[in-house]
Amino acid sequence: MPNGNPVVAELVERMLQCGAVSIRDVDAGEEPFLYSSGNRGPGYVMMKGLVSQRKLLTDLVRNLAHKVYARFPDVEYVAGNATGGMIPGWIMAEQLSRITGRHVPYVYVRNTRKIGGHGESITGDKQNAFFSSKRRGLVVEELVNFAETTVNSASVQRDAGHTVQYAATILFYDHLKSHLSLTNSGVKLISLMTLAELLTVIRDKRLLEPHLVDSYMSFLADPVGWQKFRNLLPKE
Repeated sequence: MPNGNPVVAELVERMLQCGAVSIRDVDAGEEPFLYSSGNRGPGYVMMKGLVSQRKLLTDLVRNLAHKVYARFPDVEYVAGNATGGMIPGWIMAEQLSRITGRHVPYVYVRNTRKIGGHGESITGDKQNAFFSSKRRGLVVEELVNFAETTVNSASVQRDAGHTVQYAATILFYDHLKSHLSLTNSGVKLISLMTLAELLTVIRDKRLLEPHLVDSYMSFLADPVGWQKFRNLLPKE
């Protein structure tokens, strides 16, 4: 189980019950998921959908907040990434305020600069004396795959004069490309669980049929090979 933590394992089970994790039996004829990359595979994790599961989402972020505090106790504000990180970011700011005993403000960072108005990239820092000088911020996402939005958010906040060395996410896909991107941008990621850890819990607790989990793990280890074997490679 993730980090030997039975609490996280219980959270994984609740995520599955809420439909956040889906794995299709492609070899039995079920349609594979189509990803934004153009690849097709058997599994999908929909963390954004947990916004309707207030208790579960709060429990996930609360556990993540304790990990954040252990590594980044002097965090001064939280920046949720639009759109998936906005609500987890808000919860994170509330949890860190409770843990630290001091007010930890919240802002959110847009994917693209707003058209019209103030034309801002960061929302919540205007007319706020707290953000008048350099502060230590934390990027928050619900899920980090390739880390592109994580790195972009850190860059936007640094351009605004703040120090951003840490990011936090509930679920991290934990592959080489994301690690390289984070390392090159000087961002240290704190995650509650990795995708491999989540799938290990599902397999070990037999929450889904083992062959489904094995198929998804096989896809994650070699997406091209998995698709090629099933004649599913995207057409050029």
